[in-house]
Amino acid sequence: MIDSATGMSPGERYAVESLERTRSFCGFFLDGKYYLGPELLTAVGWLEGQTFIYDELDALGDPVFPDRVAGTIENLTLVLADGARLKLHPIPVHVPKDMHARAPVMGKNNGQLHGKTVVITGASSGIGRAAAHAFAEQSTRLVLAARDEKALAEVVEECAVRGAQAIAVKTDVTHGDQMRALAEKAAAFGNGRIDIWINNAGVGAVGSFENTPLEAHEQVLQTDLLGYLRGAHVAWPYFKGQKSGILINTLSLGSWVAQPFAAAYSASKYGLRGLTEALRGELVGYPNIHVCDIYPAVMDTPGFRDGANFTSHALTPPPPVYDPRQVARAMVACALQPRNSTTVGAAATIARVAHFLLPAFPQVSGWLTRTALQRAPHSATSSGNLFGPASGERRIEGGWRQTRRLPYWLVAASAALLLGGVVIARKHSTNNKPHN
Repeated sequence: MIDSATGMSPGERYAVESLERTRSFCGFFLDGKYYLGPELLTAVGWLEGQTFIYDELDALGDPVFPDRVAGTIENLTLVLADGARLKLHPIPVHVPKDMHARAPVMGKNNGQLHGKTVVITGASSGIGRAAAHAFAEQSTRLVLAARDEKALAEVVEECAVRGAQAIAVKTDVTHGDQMRALAEKAAAFGNGRIDIWINNAGVGAVGSFENTPLEAHEQVLQTDLLGYLRGAHVAWPYFKGQKSGILINTLSLGSWVAQPFAAAYSASKYGLRGLTEALRGELVGYPNIHVCDIYPAVMDTPGFRDGANFTSHALTPPPPVYDPRQVARAMVACALQPRNSTTVGAAATIARVAHFLLPAFPQVSGWLTRTALQRAPHSATSSGNLFGPASGERRIEGGWRQTRRLPYWLVAASAALLLGGVVIARKHSTNNKPHN
């Protein structure tokens, strides 16, 4: 929440004027955070009320500003500690005129999905927005759902550019009545059919279990677990009635390896595995109804920026970070040729192996997470987008890949070390067994 006294509005970018003999601020403010580049990389500053906290360090690694306080902002004016006053002015965000001509092609359209009715929840940003683009290029009829009406309208236009018919339905997946209305509108748009339903809406809350408010834990479960259950529940009668349909669920590597400091998220993802396996067990006699699970590694989405943060430290995703369009392509592949389980990203495969072979892996993950948080800059706690849509520009990417990339050889080396550790551990266990 932006303090109204600053004069800034949600979703708007603001640059700081440059004056002689004063410190230069070359970045911009957006939704209470300060960035150095247009790609929305890691925020280097933020607002606490009207106070501008700037995590700039000198050559020795010490804060440039005492206690990291650069100044205060009031009525679009940054007042520095030395009394200098710098005006803030809005930066217009331009959409390239040739966007229509440059719309990226995400996959070959062979006509198999032409005219199919596809529902996507969480379609306003990240994986959901990428999925909307991918299915639009397959000439489907898209029903796009999210809480942010403005962002949905943008995605509808982007899908139209790609040759698809699309409608937007403002939906909060934590409300059963809104999910039922979504299904009804989708069926009406699809001439009585819903062919593919993609459960993708998700939120997160990062923080120690006890420092994360109970209502935050509950909201994560309401969205990430019960939201998927509601989606399946409203789509199921259409699938059963037409004796065909594909349910695609966005899970996570967290479905296999628990995520310390994200307990409710882990509970949701583990629960989704049980939900989908149970649903498959009920499909005897319905060979043309499929439940497909997608297990992505860490994706370059706005989730880490928009999610709830109760750690008091800035959050950045652990590398390697992947392009969310890979998940979108996997969804299209499942729609064309359904399969129960698809893993996206080598890191997700490693995590899945670790789940079976290293029972202590969550403890290792917890230690790594705790260490990373302790080294991260301090940040104000926030409920993020838990209880309402995130403010600011909605995008597919979060801008993390440019700074959080690991070479593939390092991923391969990690896998080798993991498997080597398993072999050594098992050999040690065998050697220490008592002999009769």
